[in-house]
Amino acid sequence: MGEEINTETNNMLLEEIKRIQEKCFDVCNVFQNSRIDIRNSGSVVDKALSYAHGLSIEIQNSNTSIYADQNLIASQFLSEIKTKSDQVDELIAFTTGAINDIDREIARVSNLTRTAKAALTQPRIVHRDVHPEHMEKAKETFHILKTELQGLIKALYPSYADDVMEFIRELMMEQLNEESSGYLTVTKSNFRIVTLLSDMNILTTNPYNKSEL
Repeated sequence: MGEEINTETNNMLLEEIKRIQEKCFDVCNVFQNSRIDIRNSGSVVDKALSYAHGLSIEIQNSNTSIYADQNLIASQFLSEIKTKSDQVDELIAFTTGAINDIDREIARVSNLTRTAKAALTQPRIVHRDVHPEHMEKAKETFHILKTELQGLIKALYPSYADDVMEFIRELMMEQLNEESSGYLTVTKSNFRIVTLLSDMNILTTNPYNKSEL
């Protein structure tokens, strides 16, 4: 294929050279056949120069097709392949990023789905209206529990029963106070009471502050 292209190019160049030679012969004939004397020498020279100038312009503007050889064609092909390869790499990188985004979104939706399923499997809390009789029943139950707890503390720790009940009262007030953390600080004065109630598993320690119960 390359040899055929080079042969065709060579033939076209030979034809172009032959055509230029013929033009040159024509110019020579013009000079040889012109009668040059003092009277018309300037005119002949001007005509010759004009003809030579026109011939030079024609030569400059002549368009001879030069076919590329195999090396140039292969180079252009490889350049195009490299450009396409770079574009494919960019597409792969973009697609990989999009897939990673989709994977993260799927994981997020899956977590939400699991959370929703767990919430749906939990028994629903039925909210009922609170009536005065419910309040009275709760007060009676609380009074019974308080009396039983007080009797138990007096039986176990007769010397500290009043201090223990006072501490429990203060603790309950903190629990009911919306602006309070619901914990009491351990001090030297209530340390013994705190120890007794902790042994009875009545008190729990603040997980964020070990000095509060």
